[in-house]
Amino acid sequence: MTDASDDFSLGRALMLAVGYEHVEELEANNYRVTPGSSAEVAEVIRRAGTHKAAVHPLGAGGRLQRNTDPRPRVFISTKRLDQVLQLDETSLLVHAQVGLTGLELERILSPRGLSLGDYPPVVLTSSLGGIIAVRTPGKSSARHGFLEDAVVGVSAVLADARTVHTRIAPRRSTGPDLARALCGSEGTIGFITSAVLRIHKKPEARLTAAYIVPSIDSAISAVYLALREEAAPSGLRIYDAAETALHYDGLALPENHVLMCAATAGPTDLAACDRDLITSAVLAEGGRTTDTALADLWWRRTHAGEPSPGPSPSLQVMATPSKLRPVYRAVIEQAKSMNITVRAHISRFDADGAVVFFTLLEGDETASASIVGTCEQAAGAAGGWLLGARATKLDTYLRALRDAIDPDRIMNPGTLA
Repeated sequence: MTDASDDFSLGRALMLAVGYEHVEELEANNYRVTPGSSAEVAEVIRRAGTHKAAVHPLGAGGRLQRNTDPRPRVFISTKRLDQVLQLDETSLLVHAQVGLTGLELERILSPRGLSLGDYPPVVLTSSLGGIIAVRTPGKSSARHGFLEDAVVGVSAVLADARTVHTRIAPRRSTGPDLARALCGSEGTIGFITSAVLRIHKKPEARLTAAYIVPSIDSAISAVYLALREEAAPSGLRIYDAAETALHYDGLALPENHVLMCAATAGPTDLAACDRDLITSAVLAEGGRTTDTALADLWWRRTHAGEPSPGPSPSLQVMATPSKLRPVYRAVIEQAKSMNITVRAHISRFDADGAVVFFTLLEGDETASASIVGTCEQAAGAAGGWLLGARATKLDTYLRALRDAIDPDRIMNPGTLA
């Protein structure tokens, strides 16, 4: 059975679904739609399907996806899906719509002594939908793991406009987990409208420590020695000598030495235990403690909004633990061979690796795109990949699932093959 509105133009049909003021025609037969509920999302997708239109999700950034698909296109913005639907302070779960950014959710949780966890603030600037649906490296915390692992349930609309809700139950009771298929599928399996996330109590204590370590290699070794001993820091960062001098008013380190900063959090005794594990690992690698004020400044800059000196990094490269050293050396050597000033720091550590942030300068100016590209190639040859790198293909079993529920490929076509 079809609605009489199915005979209207696509634009008119969309206006009937969400209201005239929430539909914007971008160009001929391309529309930006801003639904205010999951029911409206389902109706938009149903009407888009009736008109053979492709559906693309839009998150906090609002960037339109370039695509050569000749079909009409409907871009569904999550801007109005910005409500917390339920907060369970006993079970430490929050059910929120996906248009909220991580930072907005943090502002709601914070007065209640709660938090999403110790994730890089830059990650939390994205909408929850973007964080959950797009699987890229760097969205993790040594203390709390990958952010998508905090997802215990989702609600989503499929290509045929059916709404699904994955069960919130002990994992042993749920059977196959559709939430895991939806997370990271970039809107190709379904359009996520809300998610239930595991949250945390704000830590009783937060401790910092700073160390001087003989080399970048020994600092990386110290980090992974501590993580293997099950330390769960809320943050770690390694500054090479050039980066140290910039960030700490010309602070000079002994030749080849690096500065390492750490933060731990939780109940006071546990935070102290984690800090001691990191200190023990640093000492085992020939390092020593130094002024804690250096680590305090680092934490304020990364989590309290205090500005950092100098331009933003030019190149951000993710690498596994075994590839961090060769990636760092490859870019440093490539930059120096071109007479480019280079400095770096390493952060966002977890069991799977970390991110190396390089700043490349030609004199006092940021290096050109071609130079950054050459250094990017050097990093790739050494085993790294760009921080924003995204998957281009679905796993075989997910492709079979998509074939079954979206045979016409209306859901975010062109994103994952």
